[in-house]
Amino acid sequence: MLNGIFRFIKGNVCFEGEGKFPERFLNLTVRSGINLWNARPSKKGISGCMSASDYRKIRPVAKKSRLRLRVTKKRGLPFIIAKYRHRKGLFAGAAAGTALIIFLSCFVWTIEINGCETVSEARLISVLSENGLSRGSLRQGLDVSKIKRDTLLRVDELGWMSINLSGGRAVVEVREKAKKPEINTHAKPCNIKASFDGIITDCKVRNGTLTVTKGSGVLKGEMLVSGVVGSEQNTVRYICADADIFADVSSEKELYFPKSFNYNSLEENKAERSRLFLFNFSLPCNMAYQSFGSAVYTDSTQSLVLNGVKLPLGLKTETAREVSEKTVTPGKKQVRAAAENQLALYEAFEKGGSVKVKRELKLTEDKSGYYCAAKYIFNENIAKTVDFTVNGE
Repeated sequence: MLNGIFRFIKGNVCFEGEGKFPERFLNLTVRSGINLWNARPSKKGISGCMSASDYRKIRPVAKKSRLRLRVTKKRGLPFIIAKYRHRKGLFAGAAAGTALIIFLSCFVWTIEINGCETVSEARLISVLSENGLSRGSLRQGLDVSKIKRDTLLRVDELGWMSINLSGGRAVVEVREKAKKPEINTHAKPCNIKASFDGIITDCKVRNGTLTVTKGSGVLKGEMLVSGVVGSEQNTVRYICADADIFADVSSEKELYFPKSFNYNSLEENKAERSRLFLFNFSLPCNMAYQSFGSAVYTDSTQSLVLNGVKLPLGLKTETAREVSEKTVTPGKKQVRAAAENQLALYEAFEKGGSVKVKRELKLTEDKSGYYCAAKYIFNENIAKTVDFTVNGE
């Protein structure tokens, strides 16, 4: 393999020799220190290959051996250059392309992040960019140790990081910290009391004396688990009660919808402006501009992908959609659908830690609008820790 590369760079020729004494030719070639390969007999004499510079020296040897030489093939870089020597633009383009590749290899083209589980890659890329590592950064000016240190200080969830620069790629390997187990460090004695009225469905007591039973009803503030524990020796200990007490709890949510209201509507009219970007540089692709009194703007980016690698080269498009204000008078069916959507948000975000057991929805109408009343039963943890003091301590 390596010999083939050197032979290509130096240039080599294949030839045929016609004569009666090919053996003498081989002996004289060896004595002259000329490297000959692929030597084999032919119908009229001998054939073989040698470097172009050695072929120029072989004429006297061939004359002594009474061999007539004829070149059958020319291979290698010198012959390619000679073939295109009059095309100066080709060599100028090759030189410019080589210089451009060397120049572009000095920048970070892509950032690849591996190991993220709970930490968002977008957040990590943003922090890395603030610390100096971004697409388009000059590799020579990057202080990798400082970037790692500053990033670990900014992102508390990370416990380890490695940044490897390879060509135009920056490969970031991260390991997140192991989550610490939750430990009850409450030092004072405490009871568990009910935070809402409800009917007990399940009790998981880890510490303390349970004072209620499954299926019993409790009121807000009622004792559920006592922190006073007795022993067989008729002694009393005061501890911090720890438990999860689940109960069915009633809840209500009221909504109001007016008979008519104004809202902003997207129209069909839009204007698009595109820009060609390379790293942090961009160039407008069109001069079209249309202004609206009120508009919504969205951005989209289409990057060039080569061999699965997203390059910092592509097209950014900004789209402006006209917005107009409209008045709508919804019917009872539309109001119910809007109420269902808002109640779904209430269940997901305000009651996300609870399980919905039952829901009743009532919609009433008057002159001003619609009233929606939703009655719920949620199953949730009603345990609330309450400290208490012991007299004489």
